[in-house]
Amino acid sequence: MSGHDGSTITSPATSHQVNGPAPSLPAYGIVLLVFVVMAARLFRLTYRYAVNIFFWDQWGFSNAALFQKHSLWQMFRWQYGPHRLGLGPLVSTLIEPHFRWNSRSESFIACGIIVLAAACALCLKKRLFGEIRAWDVAIPILYLSASQYESIFITSNLAHGPLPLLLLTLYCLAWTMSDVVNKYAIVLALNFVIIYTGFGVFLGFLTPLLLIADYRVNCKPKHGLYFALALLIAGASLASFFYGYTLQPAVNCFSLKLQQPVLYLWYASLMFANFWIKGTGIFPRLIGCAVMVGLLWTLASAGANLFKSATRAWVRCAVPATLAGYSLLFSLNTAIGRLCLGLGSAQSSRYMAYLALGLFGVYLHLLSIPVPNVRRAALGVSLVALLATVPIRAQDRGLMRFFSELKRSWRNCYLAGGSIPACDAVAGYKIDQEPEHILQQKLDYLKEMKLNMYADTK
Repeated sequence: MSGHDGSTITSPATSHQVNGPAPSLPAYGIVLLVFVVMAARLFRLTYRYAVNIFFWDQWGFSNAALFQKHSLWQMFRWQYGPHRLGLGPLVSTLIEPHFRWNSRSESFIACGIIVLAAACALCLKKRLFGEIRAWDVAIPILYLSASQYESIFITSNLAHGPLPLLLLTLYCLAWTMSDVVNKYAIVLALNFVIIYTGFGVFLGFLTPLLLIADYRVNCKPKHGLYFALALLIAGASLASFFYGYTLQPAVNCFSLKLQQPVLYLWYASLMFANFWIKGTGIFPRLIGCAVMVGLLWTLASAGANLFKSATRAWVRCAVPATLAGYSLLFSLNTAIGRLCLGLGSAQSSRYMAYLALGLFGVYLHLLSIPVPNVRRAALGVSLVALLATVPIRAQDRGLMRFFSELKRSWRNCYLAGGSIPACDAVAGYKIDQEPEHILQQKLDYLKEMKLNMYADTK
């Protein structure tokens, strides 16, 4: 088929040199089975552990759409900690009133968004490389990992985890379009929304680089106006994020004074090691460093080819480089912002969606290895490693149970007439970090409007 500049684009279905033998129904069946099983497990965990009560940060970021009155634009630009909420409160405003801001419903919505993102990731792989292969079970394993449980049913926040995962996948899909005008329009729209949603802001630094590479390799001089306009919009989108932005590190110990560089490396490596192993010792660090080497290799190798390969080959480099680069930027920024909490904080569940994007980028780059035997060996080793991430660790299961019982105890105590301090004592943990009088006002509002934990009581 023909590209926007008249050049020939190889159809994905004919890319047998990358994907191996002709597709078979068993391959589709295997991938579908793994997808369904992994998705069903996420929903089952959500059903079992989600509790209808706001918890911790939810009391704070819900000011944007529930406890305070704001315009849609104010909600979109609402800053909570180091990031803005973007699309999160808009989706909540559209959907949550139908469920009376039920926290369990929000957890199921988050779960559904993640499943949709996984389906889009499979579509992205198919669009880049042709048919679905048995190797592609790696995609649902990564996207539907139970390790991201905190973003789903502990402190569910659509803007922090689920929506960035979906939006970044759609962003990569948009780059596979051949028509310049439509491609740039969708890429720029998604880029703007992603910059404002959770920690998607790091994509704003990558989009101008992708536009430059795309124009130099794929576009004709007649597209110069589109390119210049797109580059201007991309720059303005990123700049707009910082208009009115204030530094809110969200941890009291944060300092702009940098520590030893190796500590940031260890922190970032432990973030990636969390897919496989808990702990801060040398073994988890080595595992994490090995993963980071893979990300750096993907970024360097695919990035170098951005100015060499045209059309379909170009986007096969652009997508892995984007995902790997984004994930590395996120992990290093997190290391800078959270190192003061100790290395153990690196293995927080809420980071996993952003890290999974980077590993997905590595997987896509492995599919581009030109030597069949090397490609199959690399994919085989990677798949075995990913299969090891499927079982839920006892420590993670324990945290799921702990926070679920904590929230349920606090909720039952308060609905039975207990006070905030008394219910904190019963649960053994605070339900919110805000001053007691602010939390009391919010609880009174929920009771008056029959929302959240009052929506399912008689």
